[in-house]
Amino acid sequence: MFEGPGQQSMLFERDIPFRQDWEKVLTPVVDFLLARDDVDADKLTLYGVSQAGYWVPRALAFEHRFAAAIADGGVVDTARSWHQNIPHVLLAAYLKGDKERFDKELELAFRLPGTHTGKMTWNFRSRPYGVSGYSAGLDAVAQYDLTDVAAQITTPLYVVETDGDQFFAGQSAELATLARFTQEEGASYHYQPLAREITEQRMFDWMDEQIR
Repeated sequence: MFEGPGQQSMLFERDIPFRQDWEKVLTPVVDFLLARDDVDADKLTLYGVSQAGYWVPRALAFEHRFAAAIADGGVVDTARSWHQNIPHVLLAAYLKGDKERFDKELELAFRLPGTHTGKMTWNFRSRPYGVSGYSAGLDAVAQYDLTDVAAQITTPLYVVETDGDQFFAGQSAELATLARFTQEEGASYHYQPLAREITEQRMFDWMDEQIR
């Protein structure tokens, strides 16, 4: 287990933000592992949850030494989860390239009564990307997109899709959904928080099949 850029100690203690080219993070980790005499090079596996549903497939598009990998929630385009929460008129201004208007009007919107929490959330979620400001945040998030590299993945990849995912609904199916978790079995919402036992059973069973 390790903390990557933009997460926990890497962010809060070292001020190192996210990076979209996750293979630059993961390949040195693999090199480190393979230098150990207690690691089976033919049975390396990888697991990532939440937004790691982007980072895992992104790395696998370039790093091919894993026997199998799991994305607990697939993410093709991180920006979609941001765009869906922005008023249509403001988003249209941003997408047309009128970033000055977007920044100004969003700042004014956040000054309205009852919007303080929204601004705090925006700032909190922007920080791991190493940027401040509204259009700058969307510019950074837009880089986290698998569209052009997903076809390069050759590693067996188990992708979870969950009923009611609040952030990346429907994106798992754009990768290669092998497992669907449902409301009926109590496994709904982002990374199935109330059904981890079911999740782990299915993932480890699949992993067993891959590495025998």
